[in-house]
Amino acid sequence: MQMQLDYTRNTIIDILRIGTKTYGDKTVLRKRTDSGWVDISWNQVYTQVEALASYLIRTGFRKGDIAAIYSANRPEWVVADFATLFCAGVDASIYPTNSASEAAYILDDTKAVVCFCDGSFQVDNVLAERKNLPNLQKIIVFSDVDYSDDMVIRYSDAIKEGEKNLQTSEIEARIATVKPEDLLTLIYSSGTTGQPKGVMQSHKNVMYVSMTFARTQCITTEDMLISILPLAHSVERSLSYYAFILAGGVMSFSRGQEFFAEDLVELRPTLSAFVPRIFEKIYNGIHTKVATAPAGKQKLFAKAMGIAKQAAPYFMADKRLPLILGFKYAIFNKLLYSKLKEAIGFDRYKGIGSAGAPLLPEIHDFFWGLKVEIRKGYGLTETAPVLALDPHLSVNKVKTDLWMAPFPEVQLKIAEDGEVLAKSPGVMMGYYNKPEQTKEVFTSDGWFKTGDIGIIDNEGYLKITDRKKDIIVTSGGKNVAPQVLENAFASNPFIEQIAVIGDGRQYITALIVPSFETLKDWAAREGLGSLSNEQLVRNENVIVKFTQIVEDINQQFGRVEQIKKFKLMPKEFSQENGELTPTLKLKRKVLLKNYKDDIDALYKD
Repeated sequence: MQMQLDYTRNTIIDILRIGTKTYGDKTVLRKRTDSGWVDISWNQVYTQVEALASYLIRTGFRKGDIAAIYSANRPEWVVADFATLFCAGVDASIYPTNSASEAAYILDDTKAVVCFCDGSFQVDNVLAERKNLPNLQKIIVFSDVDYSDDMVIRYSDAIKEGEKNLQTSEIEARIATVKPEDLLTLIYSSGTTGQPKGVMQSHKNVMYVSMTFARTQCITTEDMLISILPLAHSVERSLSYYAFILAGGVMSFSRGQEFFAEDLVELRPTLSAFVPRIFEKIYNGIHTKVATAPAGKQKLFAKAMGIAKQAAPYFMADKRLPLILGFKYAIFNKLLYSKLKEAIGFDRYKGIGSAGAPLLPEIHDFFWGLKVEIRKGYGLTETAPVLALDPHLSVNKVKTDLWMAPFPEVQLKIAEDGEVLAKSPGVMMGYYNKPEQTKEVFTSDGWFKTGDIGIIDNEGYLKITDRKKDIIVTSGGKNVAPQVLENAFASNPFIEQIAVIGDGRQYITALIVPSFETLKDWAAREGLGSLSNEQLVRNENVIVKFTQIVEDINQQFGRVEQIKKFKLMPKEFSQENGELTPTLKLKRKVLLKNYKDDIDALYKD
């Protein structure tokens, strides 16, 4: 039974207050320790929130002050968030991987007075920039690390101090002043094209999205989610975190990419939200293992996938399989599908959201064929973050080929130049400290300009074809959508990452990062097992192999769109080098700068 809330009257604060009264000792959060998974109840969270809010008030935190949260996903993130809100404050999220200068930009832009930090990496980064942060008064570090600095206090010590001096009456008085229209949070856009902008989301913006998502996904108190996307990202904040606890579900924090596969198998969650790259890695991993299996098993897998492909459209339409197909599916489910899902921890999934970038239809349909419901979503940080999203099948049908169901109460239309325009209760209040840039993203009659190119069918379903700013215009004046190309190539097990290039150039080229795990298996069979990554990408046999891959995939596209030349890269594009956003999107301007010589060489002839 979900909490009965109204986004026009309730605030995010009510999720915790009403939830604690409703669920009490029921588990709401789960974290991994050396001894296993530890459950944290609603009552425990509320007690810590009240203590931390009391500490903040005692140290001078005022209504409307801003606290930054510079941390990986963990229970303390949730406590810091609600404690800030209990003080009638606003929080600003910083990705845990952000550098000192990136974190300082947000801390300075927001004039944050408090910064919650994950551990030493984040604390050291903030302290390195403290001379440029005159408003910052206190750093609260979640991990048990000691600093001989009056600005830094451990989270556990702040909780103890707050418990000794609870400010219950003051907290209640401050909460009473918070309205749905008030600023809730500042979420900074990933910044693929420049400095990030602080997106102002109100309580009403986020409550609308979280409540609607919980309802249309049919989330219940029996559901459990694994959290892997950063809480600094709007998808994880609205759709995983707030929506899930609003419905009374359990939110489990993954230990991160390194342990994610292990966490999946241990937890066996029922709902989650991933970026497409996670689905691509799982899909490619399955096919890579099959490629090295005996011929008989490869034939069995191919036949099973053929049956699954036939079944997928029936599952998406919530229709019963025809008798013969149903009989064949049942056999392969016992032989393969169920075992495969169990092996990767997907056997209990009711649905998995795919957000942040387009998911290749081939991969979408593959999982639907296994009866793993992938629910595609589209939106921006500026829309808190949903405009279109596949719901639970009891609410609406699902379509393939990148078509997404309209989100309730959202209005969409296509401008003359193909740009998607939107109106929604989730559309932001504006960009923080940037009135001119706020004005630029709205039409004169109030439609939000998404910056994406798309089409709408006669049932209102939306399909995004590319990012307006990413459209490549060759020197011959031809338009090429790079994401479409990149998605097609990224589905190949031999390709880990690809950046398509060609703006202002005479033809399309690409920087390709091989999947070195797959490549080295192949290389070993070809007698090249001793070669390093650097040697592999220069090896003639490897280049011939990738030339064939590129030529095969090129056949899906017209001549102007085809990749004419490519360069194999010896290492992955990374966040550390500024080449990827925290949600793994390419920063094209950075790539063009970092690999200028390599790119120029592709056009020398």
